[in-house]
Amino acid sequence: MGSRQHLDDLARSARSLQDTVGELHTALTEGDEQGAGYAKDHLAEQARRALGDTGERGFEPAAGAAGADDVLAVAARDLALSEALFRAAEGEGGRPPDLERLRAAEDTLAELAAALEGPARRGFEPAAAASPDLPTAIAGLRHEGGACLELICERSGGAVTGALVKLPVVGTLAAGADELLSSLGLATPAEQLTKWAVRLLEKALTLLYRLIPSVLLDRLRTAVTRLADGLTRDRTPGGLLMDAVLGADDLRKTLGARLDRDALDRAKLDAARAELGGLGERFGQRMDLLSFTIAVSAGLVSTLATPLAAGGVAALLLAVVVVLAADYADAWALPAAVRGVRTVVEEATA
Repeated sequence: MGSRQHLDDLARSARSLQDTVGELHTALTEGDEQGAGYAKDHLAEQARRALGDTGERGFEPAAGAAGADDVLAVAARDLALSEALFRAAEGEGGRPPDLERLRAAEDTLAELAAALEGPARRGFEPAAAASPDLPTAIAGLRHEGGACLELICERSGGAVTGALVKLPVVGTLAAGADELLSSLGLATPAEQLTKWAVRLLEKALTLLYRLIPSVLLDRLRTAVTRLADGLTRDRTPGGLLMDAVLGADDLRKTLGARLDRDALDRAKLDAARAELGGLGERFGQRMDLLSFTIAVSAGLVSTLATPLAAGGVAALLLAVVVVLAADYADAWALPAAVRGVRTVVEEATA
């Protein structure tokens, strides 16, 4: 995924938030008003840090992130923190706290931390196994390229299906987050924790919009409509829909023609095969984090949003899935954030 140090820092932030929400849950359970106050103050301080030292709306801390993976990870952390703040605020103003939902917010933060920490990392990556001859190397890369494209379509198809299940109304993909935030009806919250929660939610949605290239908005609106119609009306499997949206068949033909060329280099083909294996694994991790983001967004929207806002969030999340899948496949003319399938195969067959 993104820069390892950045993801590790976010994982530690999620663990710290988990601890704070756990302390608040314990204090409220035991009727410890002073302890609950300390925990809420700590949550507010963590919200201030997540928004930047000034607490302004420029969101400068995310600007230094290494790439789309880091931006997605920050948005996921901010959404989880926003959820925790909303749940903590439910006990303010003389209302009884909802301890079950507060415990669920704690569990969400634990899930996020685990997703950011990722699997145990090896100290080195093994070198690509050498093929015994050129035909074997060609066949190996052909298989790995096809398998990687299939994984991208299936995993992204699963994510869009999850988004439609959790957020079944798809609205218009706006060019920015302002219209969506106004439809949430949260412009002037009265309580301090809720104010922090709204600002973190606004920041997270803005970051997600940053992942969408403005030059692709028209194409993405068409893709989002096609996905929503196919999943809800035609009942087409998500993987097949993503295959069609990305134009994966044409990409397979292009890559197949590249591998039919003469005078290919066996070592380059083997190296590309190994790179595609790692690319597929990273895309799977990215979809895990995006699926988490979809789940948290659905929880917030079900509590806070009008149908208009729910539709906007669903459209946004579907667009992000498409952008990330197209980037990893190199299926569209995108400002590439990663070396996708097309690039890897084309360079190996140059």
